[in-house]
Amino acid sequence: MPNKEILLKTTTTWDGADLKPSKIDNPEVTVLKITIHPHERLSMHKHPLLNVVYMNKGVLTIATKDGQEKTIKKGECLTELIDTFHYGRNDTDEDTELIVFYFGEKGEKLSIEE
Repeated sequence: MPNKEILLKTTTTWDGADLKPSKIDNPEVTVLKITIHPHERLSMHKHPLLNVVYMNKGVLTIATKDGQEKTIKKGECLTELIDTFHYGRNDTDEDTELIVFYFGEKGEKLSIEE
């Protein structure tokens, strides 16, 4: 019998905002592997669609424009913010690797730069 472990089951984003019901007429799933190098910071951006992050390696701090922060490390998951500007940063001396699962309309942008 295989072992199963729930990594994430939630009805909110990491900042506590409720996930909103959405109808997807032409669904598209995109999975990205993103590597953030030591002491690198991503640009300020937001996601218009639901996405879930799995930390495959390292540590990542996510920060919003209003100063909220969340740090996740290898083996942890979180539901990303939707339509809220934020950025991720790697404050360590090692690469951080994320696997991000995006769920939305076919052709929809995955993120929007500020």
